Amino acid sequence: MKHFLVFGTPGLVGSRFVDLIASERQPITPELHEVDITDKKSLSAFFEKEAKDFDSVVNFAAYTDVNEAEKENGDKEGLVWQVNVEGAKNVAEMAQKHNKFLVHISTDFVFPGSEENPGPYTEDTKLPDSQDGIGWYGWTKLMGEKRVEEVGGRHAIARISYPFRSHFTQKNDYARKILELYDEGKLYPMFTDQRITPTFIDEAASAIEEICELEKPGIFHLASNNSTTPYEFACYLLEKARNAKNVVKKGLLREHLKTRKGAPISLLGGLDTKKTQEVLEMKFKTWQQAVDEFIEQSSG
Repeated sequence: MKHFLVFGTPGLVGSRFVDLIASERQPITPELHEVDITDKKSLSAFFEKEAKDFDSVVNFAAYTDVNEAEKENGDKEGLVWQVNVEGAKNVAEMAQKHNKFLVHISTDFVFPGSEENPGPYTEDTKLPDSQDGIGWYGWTKLMGEKRVEEVGGRHAIARISYPFRSHFTQKNDYARKILELYDEGKLYPMFTDQRITPTFIDEAASAIEEICELEKPGIFHLASNNSTTPYEFACYLLEKARNAKNVVKKGLLREHLKTRKGAPISLLGGLDTKKTQEVLEMKFKTWQQAVDEFIEQSSG
C-alpha cells in the first residue's frame, strides 16, 4: 500500500480526500505553518526530512476564491500567482527530485467555456494560448498545469469542476450554497443556459487514490458523467433535499454577463470524463446519483 504526502488539506476538497483515506493510509498532511509551497527552502527541507515516509504527492493547495483572485489580475507577485503557479512548480520540482509520483489538482476553469470554444472538454483538449475569456484564477491554474508539465517527472493532472460534499463547516460549496440560500429565502434565479459538470468530492477522492495507487500518468477529468444546468441541478437538489417543487426561478447567464463585472463566468463549460473512466476502469456517477448520495450523507 502506498503512502501519501498531501498539500492543501484544510481546504474543501483536500480535507475530504484525507478523511476518506486516513484510516488506512495515514497520510502526511502538513499545515501552512509547517511548510509553505511558495517557499523553496521550506519545501526542500520538508522533503529532505519526510521523503522516506511517502510514495506519492497530492497537491490540492491553491488559491480558489475566483472573484478575489480577479483583483490580482496580471500581478505575478501576488498571492494567487505565487500559490497556483510558483507553488505548483515548486512541488513538482521536489517530487521529481525525490522520484515521487505527483497528482496535481486543477480545474475546468482553465478553459473559457465560450460559445466559440465550448465544453464539455476532453482530457486531450489543447489548453488555450491566451487569457481571453478566462479569469485570473483559471489562468493561474492553467499556468500551474504548464509548469508541472515543464518540470516533468512522474505526474498526473486531475481536473475537477464545481465540487460539492456533505458536512464541511469551514466553507460552502456548490450544492450546500444553494440549500443555504433557499433556506434563507434568498435563492436567486438559476441559469438555464449554462452547462456544467459538478464534481462529487467523494468520487473524485476515490479516483485520485486510484491514480496514485496505479501511478497512472496523464490528464484526468473527475466530474459527473453527464452535464446539467444550474437550474436543473437546483431543482433536483431542492426537490430531493427539501421536498420543494417549482421553487426555482429561471435566469439567463447570457443576460447576466452583459452587466456583470469581475471574473468571467464559463457559459458552456464542463469536463468530459469518458477517457478517464476507461483508463481507471471506473464508472462515474451521474450528477443526479451524486446528489442522491450527497443528500443521504447529509441526513445521516
